[in-house]
Amino acid sequence: MIMSRTLPFAVLAMVVYACAGNSAQVNDAADAGTDGGGDGDDLRQFDGGIPPLCRGPGASCTTGSQCCTAACNVSTGRCTGGVGPCGDAGTTCSDATDCCNLRCEDGKCAVATCIPDGVSCTKGADCCSGTCDVGTGTCKALNTQCKTAGNSCGGNGECCSTFCTNGTCALGASYCIQTGDACTRAEDCCSGSCNIAAGTVLGTCNPPPTGSTNCNGGIDGTVCSDCGTCCSRLCAPYGPTGVKICQPANGCHVNGDLCRSDKDCCGAAGSGLPGDGNVTCQKESGAAVGICRNPQSCNPEGNVCYFKDYVCGGSSSRNDCCDHLGAKSGCVLDAIGVPRCHVVGINGNLPCRKTSETCAFSGDCCNDADCLPDATGTLRCASTSTSCSASGGACTVNGDCCGGLTCNAPPGSISGTCGSAPGGGKCALYGQACGSANDCCNGVPCTDGTCMTPVTVH
Repeated sequence: MIMSRTLPFAVLAMVVYACAGNSAQVNDAADAGTDGGGDGDDLRQFDGGIPPLCRGPGASCTTGSQCCTAACNVSTGRCTGGVGPCGDAGTTCSDATDCCNLRCEDGKCAVATCIPDGVSCTKGADCCSGTCDVGTGTCKALNTQCKTAGNSCGGNGECCSTFCTNGTCALGASYCIQTGDACTRAEDCCSGSCNIAAGTVLGTCNPPPTGSTNCNGGIDGTVCSDCGTCCSRLCAPYGPTGVKICQPANGCHVNGDLCRSDKDCCGAAGSGLPGDGNVTCQKESGAAVGICRNPQSCNPEGNVCYFKDYVCGGSSSRNDCCDHLGAKSGCVLDAIGVPRCHVVGINGNLPCRKTSETCAFSGDCCNDADCLPDATGTLRCASTSTSCSASGGACTVNGDCCGGLTCNAPPGSISGTCGSAPGGGKCALYGQACGSANDCCNGVPCTDGTCMTPVTVH
């Protein structure tokens, strides 16, 4: 049985939504395909016959490199990991964080819950921290600054995840693990980096890379209180929990957000769009992820920009968007309310981009087409034959996927695959299509056919 990643646990029905225009319909899970991307031989393809670059949790695999999470369970032949659904007792697991009770023993989630910090223990595998201190005979804390998952709490502020539910710190406030909380894989952390001490099995998520940007650690997926702390300048509820997180912007990654290569960033060289080559992905030597660093000269197409008096107040970003004349103009709110440089398309100064042409985000594409990654990681305008990506289809954010599916991608990468959602896809996530407010997770309103907070311009 697959459960939502909260402690204690609640049984959730396994259903997903299928796309039908702008309305979301519930289908039986067996018909909809909840394996997070289907078998490797049955992956749906991007326009032009280009398959997605990675496979979501539950998809068939032979090596970790095939999986968005970089984790393949060789005994089951399926991609595992991610901070989505967690396993009940008896569920197949690879690591402790695959289990709701944080105890994976002999490839199965154990019946007993993990032992909190400071409580008597006989072996590390029994502890929520993964370490039993031989000197004290008690479970040793992973983090002394905040409580990691599985420990008791009296409020959100005590937990590294900032998510205290039913008196226990839960791991899954967001789709990725917060800084300082327990981790077993780098790919599970919002920062894309997990620090595991030698001789131990559990570690803690590292802070995101630093640098001179327009945000200070407010990368995609991190818990937030206001828009100004987010690189995307959009702080909105995460569907399965209702906790406010920094929402990812569709398409290219904005200044300050994570990246794995230059192609992940708005303003990457070779795009042929305004600001081409102004931004690079800056990584420390040997690091898998870095951050999209400051545009040189003007702000490129798709990057966050200054927009005054909207739902978040002011976006507190510089007003210097590139266009074909080099003028300082062209900041608009995109489909879910991220303020972005937009001089391509209907609202811009340059013609919209046609099918298979390069794009920065969906607003660049003609006929409301999606801006999706091809097999090389280059963003291109898809055809208008479908209104969303089905299970196994290409995506950059959840909003690219059909209702109830989630976009599984390695931290920092724009190349994801639509697959099963945390909690079984009971409702449409932020940015996905809806027919009424009842379709959207956790009371998010259905605004003009999309699950999102209304984008109000004062």
